[in-house]
Amino acid sequence: MTLSIWILVICSQAALVAGQIFLKHAMERRERSAPGGWLAALALGIATMTVWFLLWLGVMHRLDLSQQMPLEGLSPLFIVFGSILFLGERLNWKGWLGIALTSLGVILVSAS
Repeated sequence: MTLSIWILVICSQAALVAGQIFLKHAMERRERSAPGGWLAALALGIATMTVWFLLWLGVMHRLDLSQQMPLEGLSPLFIVFGSILFLGERLNWKGWLGIALTSLGVILVSAS
């Protein structure tokens, strides 16, 4: 894989994580009945998820699907780190074990 493909993958995964965080934030604000604030977060979430989709299509154009799909396995790892950094969420040892096994699976499939 070339550097440009890796950049597309990293940017698309970053957009996916940002979209998930914005959408989660919007739903939390909505529950607190914060007027208008949740709509902005919702719009940002939808926008970043759209960016993710378009970037992922760019990756799809350049890679075989059998090479691309293992890279999608990186998203749980990035989403966990994003939720810890930006939402203050915590993960127990079972969650970390699941993330480790998922990452190991991505490495094994990508190496084959």
